[in-house]
Amino acid sequence: MAKRFFDLFDNDEGDEVTGTLNGKRVIVTGALGGIGIEVIKKLNELGARIYALDLLPAKQGESILLENNVKNARYFEIDIKKEDQIQQFIAKVDADLPESCVALAGIVRSGNLVEQNSDDIRAVIETNLTSQILLTQHLLKAWIQQSIQGNIVYVSSWVDSVPWPGITSYTSSKAGLVALCRGVARENAKYGIRANLIAPGIVDVGMAAKQWRDEPDYKKRASRAIPLGRLQKPEEVASGIAFLLSDAALYMTGSRLLMDGGASLYPLDPEDVE
Repeated sequence: MAKRFFDLFDNDEGDEVTGTLNGKRVIVTGALGGIGIEVIKKLNELGARIYALDLLPAKQGESILLENNVKNARYFEIDIKKEDQIQQFIAKVDADLPESCVALAGIVRSGNLVEQNSDDIRAVIETNLTSQILLTQHLLKAWIQQSIQGNIVYVSSWVDSVPWPGITSYTSSKAGLVALCRGVARENAKYGIRANLIAPGIVDVGMAAKQWRDEPDYKKRASRAIPLGRLQKPEEVASGIAFLLSDAALYMTGSRLLMDGGASLYPLDPEDVE
């Protein structure tokens, strides 16, 4: 009898992991980014079995999982913009098909729209939206065929409904992700398949973190946009995602969970910043 996919995992200590996500098999795209690492660490802590997808070479990806003590996880070097790679991945894990997916992969190309070139615009839309549509399509086909009541958590942003200067292609892609989530939820509820979306605020990773620390003008503008007065910790995003994957959210589908520190509220007056 062929080994099931997760029989290949080594657990040298023989520990049984327990938690609110115990035994759930979860795909995480963009798993090795600043937010992704915290997501897979949180899901691992809660007992999930993780399929970590990203662009880094296999050995490098596996090394990062080890460095972060992420057990019960396998790394896959996959470009989800390429449909053939998605199909190969689904076929590889077919015997232990995950019932959950965190669609986190995304990029930002900054600059006013009139100044951006078409390559940057296409890269953002293809990565943040088109690739998520393709991954969703192939997951849905496999779930329906195997009668799996799947659950997708899309990772959007508070700017999916609030304009923010200099990232219009990004905000457009995230607005599309909201429509994708709601459409998937509506079309597939009859199969017991659910789709929800989390909209984080300005997260303390990557370019936002650097600008917050190094650029006073950016910090002043961002501070005005965040009533709670600080950047969001990636661990807080991870906790929101864990909730949407848990049984506590079983009656949620087509929902948008906003966790933005109040950034989508009406901006503070300049004197309030002081």
